[in-house]
Amino acid sequence: MFRSKAGLAVLLVAAAAVVAGCASTNIRSQVSPDFRGEPYERLLVWIDLDDEMLVQSAEDYLVEELDARGIDAVAQYEVFFGEKEYTHKQRKRELNERGIDAVLMLVLTDAGATRHRIPPSRYTVSRVNPYTGRVHHATRWTRGGVDVDAWADFKAELLDRESDEIVWRALAKTSGDPSVGRVGFLQSVSREVVGELVRDGVVAKN
Repeated sequence: MFRSKAGLAVLLVAAAAVVAGCASTNIRSQVSPDFRGEPYERLLVWIDLDDEMLVQSAEDYLVEELDARGIDAVAQYEVFFGEKEYTHKQRKRELNERGIDAVLMLVLTDAGATRHRIPPSRYTVSRVNPYTGRVHHATRWTRGGVDVDAWADFKAELLDRESDEIVWRALAKTSGDPSVGRVGFLQSVSREVVGELVRDGVVAKN
């Protein structure tokens, strides 16, 4: 068994954007003791990946999951122009003008694949001759092969707009068959991150 590291976009490229398998995500979260207890009502979604072309789609997935839970959200690419440099004060002003009270950041921290060699195996097939009643046994062999599991590690943080403090954080690991593709992996982690935010009571439905 060996593990190789690669970017999510390289590792999880699928032939089409159709989910051909399934991906699952395990997540653990913490709420900061500094959280004031009032759920945030409007979020800015900010995703950091190694593929800039994938960022907009990934942010859209997360915004859709939030919208499906009744949580108001907007993707950062709709607020900030990619090539333009903003000062901290300018970013604050943009958030204030749009009524955004927290920023949800999702970062890909690692990704790779684990390969398991499946050795050949032997099994016996038994059949009864309907005319003689005799039992015939035949030995069969499987060819073996290689089973590949892809995985990706993510870090999610919710930052308060006013204080810039992290009020909620989570670590998530998504894994599954590589045929799921990057779409399936991002949709899986988006569902779990939003679900955890709701369960922890740090966001409010509109």
